[in-house]
Amino acid sequence: MLGALATVVVVALVLVALYAGALARSYDDNRRTVSAPNVTDGEGGAVTVLLLGSDSRGEEGSPDVEGERSDTMMVVHIPEDRSGVYVMSILRDLYVDIPGHGKGKINSALAKGGYELTVDTVEELLDIEVNHLVEIDFQGFRGVTEALGGVSVCNPTAFSSGVRNPSYFPRGEILLQDTAALRYVRERHAFARGDLTRVENQQRVVFGALDRFLSVDVLADPRRTMDVVSTLSRHLTVDEGLDSRRVAGYGWDLRSIGSDDVEMFTIPNAGGAVEESGQQVVLPDEQQLDRLKAAYARDDLGGYLREVEREEKEAAERRRAERRASESAAPSSSDGASSPAPATPAPVPAVEDPCG
Repeated sequence: MLGALATVVVVALVLVALYAGALARSYDDNRRTVSAPNVTDGEGGAVTVLLLGSDSRGEEGSPDVEGERSDTMMVVHIPEDRSGVYVMSILRDLYVDIPGHGKGKINSALAKGGYELTVDTVEELLDIEVNHLVEIDFQGFRGVTEALGGVSVCNPTAFSSGVRNPSYFPRGEILLQDTAALRYVRERHAFARGDLTRVENQQRVVFGALDRFLSVDVLADPRRTMDVVSTLSRHLTVDEGLDSRRVAGYGWDLRSIGSDDVEMFTIPNAGGAVEESGQQVVLPDEQQLDRLKAAYARDDLGGYLREVEREEKEAAERRRAERRASESAAPSSSDGASSPAPATPAPVPAVEDPCG
Protein backbone atom coordinates (compact mmCIF):
# COMPACT_ATOMS: atom_id res chain seq x y z
CA MET A 1 0.00 0.00 0.00
CA LEU A 2 2.78 2.44 0.93
CA GLY A 3 4.67 1.54 -2.23
CA ALA A 4 1.65 2.34 -4.38
CA LEU A 5 1.14 5.65 -2.57
CA ALA A 6 4.78 6.56 -3.08
CA THR A 7 4.44 5.82 -6.78
CA VAL A 8 1.41 8.11 -7.05
CA VAL A 9 3.29 10.90 -5.26
CA VAL A 10 6.32 10.52 -7.54
CA VAL A 11 4.13 10.58 -10.67
CA ALA A 12 2.32 13.69 -9.38
CA LEU A 13 5.62 15.47 -8.72
CA VAL A 14 6.89 14.58 -12.20
CA LEU A 15 3.70 15.94 -13.76
CA VAL A 16 3.99 19.16 -11.76
CA ALA A 17 7.63 19.55 -12.83
CA LEU A 18 6.73 18.95 -16.48
CA TYR A 19 3.85 21.41 -16.21
CA ALA A 20 6.06 24.06 -14.60
CA GLY A 21 8.74 23.44 -17.21
CA ALA A 22 6.23 23.85 -20.03
CA LEU A 23 5.04 27.15 -18.56
CA ALA A 24 8.63 28.37 -18.25
CA ARG A 25 9.46 27.41 -21.83
CA SER A 26 6.30 29.09 -23.11
CA TYR A 27 7.22 32.33 -21.35
CA ASP A 28 10.89 32.31 -22.36
CA ASP A 29 10.18 31.36 -25.99
CA ASN A 30 7.40 33.89 -26.59
CA ARG A 31 8.54 37.01 -24.75
CA ARG A 32 10.58 39.68 -26.46
CA THR A 33 13.63 41.01 -24.63
CA VAL A 34 15.30 44.39 -24.90
CA SER A 35 18.48 45.75 -23.45
CA ALA A 36 17.73 48.12 -20.59
CA PRO A 37 21.16 48.90 -19.12
CA ASN A 38 19.81 51.24 -16.48
CA VAL A 39 17.57 48.68 -14.76
CA THR A 40 19.17 46.87 -11.84
CA ASP A 41 18.55 43.44 -10.37
CA GLY A 42 16.24 43.55 -7.35
CA GLU A 43 16.66 39.96 -6.22
CA GLY A 44 16.72 39.63 -2.45
CA GLY A 45 15.38 43.08 -1.58
CA ALA A 46 12.44 45.23 -2.55
CA VAL A 47 11.51 44.94 -6.22
CA THR A 48 10.18 47.75 -8.41
CA VAL A 49 8.86 47.06 -11.91
CA LEU A 50 8.01 49.73 -14.47
CA LEU A 51 4.98 48.51 -16.41
CA LEU A 52 4.15 50.19 -19.73
CA GLY A 53 1.11 49.68 -21.95
CA SER A 54 1.24 50.45 -25.64
CA ASP A 55 -0.90 49.98 -28.73
CA SER A 56 1.88 48.41 -30.77
CA ARG A 57 4.74 46.12 -30.04
CA GLY A 58 6.55 47.27 -33.16
CA GLU A 59 8.40 45.05 -35.61
CA GLU A 60 9.49 41.70 -34.21
CA GLY A 61 13.16 41.70 -33.33
CA SER A 62 13.43 45.48 -33.40
CA PRO A 63 13.77 47.37 -30.09
CA ASP A 64 13.22 50.71 -31.84
CA VAL A 65 10.40 52.57 -30.12
CA GLU A 66 11.18 56.02 -31.49
CA GLY A 67 7.99 57.97 -32.02
CA GLU A 68 5.90 55.76 -29.71
CA ARG A 69 4.22 56.99 -26.56
CA SER A 70 3.13 54.87 -23.66
CA ASP A 71 -0.52 55.55 -22.87
CA THR A 72 -0.38 53.47 -19.70
CA MET A 73 2.33 53.59 -17.06
CA MET A 74 2.30 51.80 -13.72
CA VAL A 75 4.93 51.26 -11.05
CA VAL A 76 4.64 47.87 -9.37
CA HIS A 77 6.40 47.67 -6.01
CA ILE A 78 7.01 44.50 -4.00
CA PRO A 79 8.39 45.28 -0.53
CA GLU A 80 11.36 43.40 0.84
CA ASP A 81 9.21 41.46 3.32
CA ARG A 82 6.93 40.35 0.42
CA SER A 83 3.86 41.35 2.45
CA GLY A 84 1.92 42.71 -0.52
CA VAL A 85 2.04 44.27 -3.95
CA TYR A 86 1.54 48.00 -4.59
CA VAL A 87 0.54 49.20 -8.05
CA MET A 88 0.65 52.95 -8.73
CA SER A 89 -0.72 54.46 -11.95
CA ILE A 90 1.11 57.45 -13.43
CA LEU A 91 -1.08 59.77 -15.48
CA ARG A 92 0.05 59.98 -19.12
CA ASP A 93 -0.10 63.82 -19.14
CA LEU A 94 1.82 64.31 -15.89
CA TYR A 95 4.13 67.29 -16.44
CA VAL A 96 7.60 66.31 -15.25
CA ASP A 97 11.30 66.83 -15.81
CA ILE A 98 12.53 64.54 -18.59
CA PRO A 99 16.32 64.21 -18.15
CA GLY A 100 18.13 66.07 -20.91
CA HIS A 101 14.91 67.32 -22.50
CA GLY A 102 13.40 69.76 -20.01
CA LYS A 103 9.75 69.71 -19.01
CA GLY A 104 7.23 67.53 -20.82
CA LYS A 105 4.44 65.01 -20.50
CA ILE A 106 5.78 61.83 -18.98
CA ASN A 107 4.43 59.65 -21.78
CA SER A 108 6.65 61.50 -24.27
CA ALA A 109 9.83 60.08 -22.69
CA LEU A 110 9.46 56.85 -24.68
CA ALA A 111 9.42 58.76 -27.98
CA LYS A 112 12.32 61.00 -27.00
CA GLY A 113 14.70 58.39 -25.68
CA GLY A 114 13.19 54.92 -25.65
CA TYR A 115 13.04 52.62 -22.64
CA GLU A 116 16.24 53.98 -21.09
CA LEU A 117 14.96 57.56 -20.91
CA THR A 118 11.56 56.37 -19.69
CA VAL A 119 13.20 54.48 -16.83
CA ASP A 120 15.43 57.47 -16.00
CA THR A 121 12.41 59.79 -15.96
CA VAL A 122 10.44 57.62 -13.55
CA GLU A 123 13.46 57.05 -11.31
CA GLU A 124 14.11 60.78 -11.10
CA LEU A 125 10.43 61.56 -10.48
CA LEU A 126 10.11 59.14 -7.56
CA ASP A 127 13.70 58.83 -6.32
CA ILE A 128 13.51 55.07 -6.82
CA GLU A 129 15.53 52.35 -8.52
CA VAL A 130 13.70 50.43 -11.24
CA ASN A 131 14.63 46.74 -11.21
CA HIS A 132 12.66 45.47 -14.18
CA LEU A 133 10.89 46.79 -17.26
CA VAL A 134 7.74 45.24 -18.74
CA GLU A 135 5.80 46.53 -21.75
CA ILE A 136 2.46 44.99 -22.70
CA ASP A 137 0.92 45.33 -26.12
CA PHE A 138 -2.74 46.12 -25.47
CA GLN A 139 -3.82 44.24 -28.57
CA GLY A 140 -2.69 41.08 -26.79
CA PHE A 141 -4.76 42.10 -23.80
CA ARG A 142 -7.82 41.05 -25.76
CA GLY A 143 -6.55 37.48 -26.02
CA VAL A 144 -5.66 37.34 -22.34
CA THR A 145 -9.21 38.20 -21.30
CA GLU A 146 -10.46 35.43 -23.60
CA ALA A 147 -8.01 32.91 -22.13
CA LEU A 148 -9.15 33.87 -18.64
CA GLY A 149 -12.78 33.36 -19.59
CA GLY A 150 -13.46 37.06 -19.09
CA VAL A 151 -12.56 39.55 -16.37
CA SER A 152 -15.23 40.73 -13.91
CA VAL A 153 -15.16 44.33 -12.70
CA CYS A 154 -17.57 46.62 -10.91
CA ASN A 155 -18.18 49.61 -13.17
CA PRO A 156 -19.31 52.70 -11.19
CA THR A 157 -20.36 54.83 -14.19
CA ALA A 158 -22.15 53.76 -17.35
CA PHE A 159 -20.48 54.80 -20.60
CA SER A 160 -19.96 53.83 -24.23
CA SER A 161 -16.68 53.48 -26.11
CA GLY A 162 -15.87 53.00 -29.76
CA VAL A 163 -16.93 54.81 -32.94
CA ARG A 164 -18.09 51.82 -34.98
CA ASN A 165 -20.36 49.37 -33.20
CA PRO A 166 -19.56 50.95 -29.82
CA SER A 167 -19.41 48.89 -26.67
CA TYR A 168 -21.77 49.89 -23.87
CA PHE A 169 -20.71 49.39 -20.25
CA PRO A 170 -23.59 49.61 -17.73
CA ARG A 171 -23.17 50.41 -14.05
CA GLY A 172 -22.49 47.52 -11.74
CA GLU A 173 -20.84 44.16 -12.25
CA ILE A 174 -19.81 43.50 -15.84
CA LEU A 175 -17.77 40.84 -17.64
CA LEU A 176 -15.08 42.15 -19.99
CA GLN A 177 -13.75 40.17 -22.93
CA ASP A 178 -11.95 40.74 -26.22
CA THR A 179 -12.60 44.11 -27.93
CA ALA A 180 -14.88 45.35 -25.14
CA ALA A 181 -12.09 44.80 -22.58
CA LEU A 182 -9.64 46.78 -24.71
CA ARG A 183 -12.11 49.63 -25.13
CA TYR A 184 -12.82 49.69 -21.41
CA VAL A 185 -9.17 50.23 -20.43
CA ARG A 186 -8.44 52.77 -23.19
CA GLU A 187 -11.49 55.08 -22.98
CA ARG A 188 -10.98 58.53 -21.47
CA HIS A 189 -13.01 60.98 -23.59
CA ALA A 190 -16.30 59.72 -22.14
CA PHE A 191 -15.45 61.01 -18.67
CA ALA A 192 -15.42 64.47 -17.14
CA ARG A 193 -12.28 63.49 -15.21
CA GLY A 194 -10.63 62.13 -18.37
CA ASP A 195 -7.46 60.18 -17.70
CA LEU A 196 -8.11 60.03 -13.95
CA THR A 197 -11.16 57.87 -14.56
CA ARG A 198 -9.34 55.86 -17.21
CA VAL A 199 -6.51 54.86 -14.88
CA GLU A 200 -9.07 53.89 -12.23
CA ASN A 201 -10.75 51.65 -14.80
CA GLN A 202 -7.39 50.17 -15.74
CA GLN A 203 -6.73 49.42 -12.09
CA ARG A 204 -10.08 47.66 -11.84
CA VAL A 205 -9.23 45.46 -14.81
CA VAL A 206 -5.71 44.65 -13.59
CA PHE A 207 -7.13 43.70 -10.20
CA GLY A 208 -9.94 41.66 -11.82
CA ALA A 209 -7.51 39.83 -14.12
CA LEU A 210 -5.18 39.01 -11.22
CA ASP A 211 -8.09 37.81 -9.10
CA ARG A 212 -9.32 35.64 -11.96
CA PHE A 213 -5.87 34.18 -12.67
CA LEU A 214 -5.40 33.28 -8.99
CA SER A 215 -8.79 31.54 -8.87
CA VAL A 216 -9.14 27.76 -8.64
CA ASP A 217 -10.92 27.73 -12.02
CA VAL A 218 -7.72 28.90 -13.73
CA LEU A 219 -4.80 27.66 -11.65
CA ALA A 220 -6.33 24.18 -11.29
CA ASP A 221 -6.81 23.94 -15.06
CA PRO A 222 -3.40 23.36 -16.70
CA ARG A 223 -4.69 24.01 -20.20
CA ARG A 224 -6.26 27.35 -19.28
CA THR A 225 -3.19 28.43 -17.30
CA MET A 226 -0.98 27.53 -20.26
CA ASP A 227 -3.25 29.52 -22.59
CA VAL A 228 -3.01 32.60 -20.37
CA VAL A 229 0.78 32.44 -20.02
CA SER A 230 1.30 31.71 -23.72
CA THR A 231 -1.04 34.47 -24.88
CA LEU A 232 0.35 37.07 -22.49
CA SER A 233 4.02 36.28 -23.16
CA ARG A 234 3.55 36.69 -26.92
CA HIS A 235 2.71 40.33 -26.27
CA LEU A 236 5.38 41.10 -23.66
CA THR A 237 8.59 43.06 -24.00
CA VAL A 238 10.82 42.70 -20.93
CA ASP A 239 14.37 43.41 -19.84
CA GLU A 240 16.81 40.56 -20.38
CA GLY A 241 17.00 39.74 -16.69
CA LEU A 242 13.30 38.99 -16.31
CA ASP A 243 13.41 35.36 -17.44
CA SER A 244 11.25 32.47 -16.26
CA ARG A 245 13.64 31.65 -13.41
CA ARG A 246 13.38 35.17 -12.03
CA VAL A 247 9.59 35.28 -12.49
CA ALA A 248 9.25 31.90 -10.74
CA GLY A 249 11.39 33.19 -7.89
CA TYR A 250 9.17 36.21 -7.39
CA GLY A 251 6.13 33.95 -7.64
CA TRP A 252 7.50 31.71 -4.90
CA ASP A 253 8.26 34.72 -2.69
CA LEU A 254 4.63 35.84 -3.12
CA ARG A 255 3.06 32.40 -2.76
CA SER A 256 0.98 33.45 0.27
CA ILE A 257 -0.27 36.66 -1.38
CA GLY A 258 -3.86 36.90 -2.62
CA SER A 259 -5.69 39.58 -4.57
CA ASP A 260 -6.69 41.24 -1.28
CA ASP A 261 -3.01 41.94 -0.66
CA VAL A 262 -2.72 44.01 -3.85
CA GLU A 263 -3.23 47.76 -3.37
CA MET A 264 -3.73 50.13 -6.29
CA PHE A 265 -3.54 53.90 -6.27
CA THR A 266 -2.74 56.88 -8.50
CA ILE A 267 0.25 59.20 -8.23
CA PRO A 268 -0.56 62.41 -6.31
CA ASN A 269 -1.48 65.23 -8.66
CA ALA A 270 -2.67 68.82 -8.42
CA GLY A 271 -5.08 68.67 -11.35
CA GLY A 272 -4.99 69.99 -14.88
CA ALA A 273 -3.26 73.10 -16.20
CA VAL A 274 -2.27 74.71 -19.49
CA GLU A 275 1.47 75.10 -20.01
CA GLU A 276 3.20 77.82 -22.05
CA SER A 277 2.81 76.12 -25.44
CA GLY A 278 -0.92 75.76 -24.81
CA GLN A 279 -1.05 72.02 -24.26
CA GLN A 280 -3.14 70.51 -21.49
CA VAL A 281 -1.07 68.86 -18.77
CA VAL A 282 -1.50 67.43 -15.26
CA LEU A 283 0.65 68.92 -12.50
CA PRO A 284 2.21 66.79 -9.75
CA ASP A 285 1.22 67.50 -6.16
CA GLU A 286 4.74 68.29 -4.99
CA GLN A 287 4.00 68.14 -1.27
CA GLN A 288 2.33 64.74 -1.48
CA LEU A 289 4.98 63.58 -3.93
CA ASP A 290 7.66 64.26 -1.31
CA ARG A 291 5.76 62.08 1.15
CA LEU A 292 5.47 59.35 -1.47
CA LYS A 293 9.21 59.47 -2.18
CA ALA A 294 9.90 59.10 1.55
CA ALA A 295 7.57 56.07 1.67
CA TYR A 296 9.45 54.42 -1.20
CA ALA A 297 12.76 55.19 0.53
CA ARG A 298 11.72 53.45 3.75
CA ASP A 299 9.88 50.67 1.84
CA ASP A 300 6.56 51.49 3.54
CA LEU A 301 3.94 52.26 0.89
CA GLY A 302 1.34 50.54 3.07
CA GLY A 303 1.91 53.03 5.89
CA TYR A 304 1.78 55.94 3.45
CA LEU A 305 -1.53 54.79 1.96
CA ARG A 306 -3.06 54.29 5.40
CA GLU A 307 -2.04 57.83 6.40
CA VAL A 308 -3.53 59.28 3.21
CA GLU A 309 -6.76 57.34 3.71
CA ARG A 310 -7.07 58.55 7.31
CA GLU A 311 -6.46 62.16 6.28
CA GLU A 312 -9.03 61.94 3.49
CA LYS A 313 -11.64 60.55 5.91
CA GLU A 314 -10.91 63.30 8.43
CA ALA A 315 -11.17 65.97 5.72
CA ALA A 316 -14.48 64.52 4.51
CA GLU A 317 -15.84 64.53 8.05
CA ARG A 318 -14.80 68.17 8.53
CA ARG A 319 -16.62 69.12 5.33
CA ARG A 320 -19.75 67.33 6.49
CA ALA A 321 -19.58 69.06 9.87
CA GLU A 322 -19.18 72.46 8.19
CA ARG A 323 -22.20 71.81 5.97
CA ARG A 324 -24.32 70.77 8.96
CA ALA A 325 -23.26 73.89 10.88
CA SER A 326 -24.05 76.11 7.90
CA GLU A 327 -27.48 74.54 7.36
CA SER A 328 -28.41 74.85 11.04
CA ALA A 329 -27.49 78.55 11.27
CA ALA A 330 -30.74 80.53 10.70
CA PRO A 331 -30.30 84.02 9.11
CA SER A 332 -31.50 87.07 11.10
CA SER A 333 -33.26 90.26 9.87
CA SER A 334 -31.76 93.74 10.50
CA ASP A 335 -34.18 94.49 13.42
CA GLY A 336 -33.13 91.40 15.27
CA ALA A 337 -36.24 89.40 14.46
CA SER A 338 -35.64 85.98 13.16
CA SER A 339 -36.30 85.51 9.50
CA PRO A 340 -38.68 82.77 8.56
CA ALA A 341 -36.98 79.49 7.96
CA PRO A 342 -36.50 78.78 4.29
CA ALA A 343 -38.68 76.15 2.77
CA THR A 344 -37.14 72.73 3.02
CA PRO A 345 -36.64 71.27 -0.44
CA ALA A 346 -37.96 67.84 -1.15
CA PRO A 347 -35.30 65.22 -0.42
CA VAL A 348 -33.42 64.02 -3.45
CA PRO A 349 -33.06 60.26 -3.49
CA ALA A 350 -29.43 59.27 -3.14
CA VAL A 351 -27.88 57.53 -6.12
CA GLU A 352 -26.66 54.19 -4.90
CA ASP A 353 -23.04 53.41 -5.67
CA PRO A 354 -23.11 49.93 -7.27
CA CYS A 355 -19.49 49.36 -6.25
CA GLY A 356 -19.90 50.34 -2.60
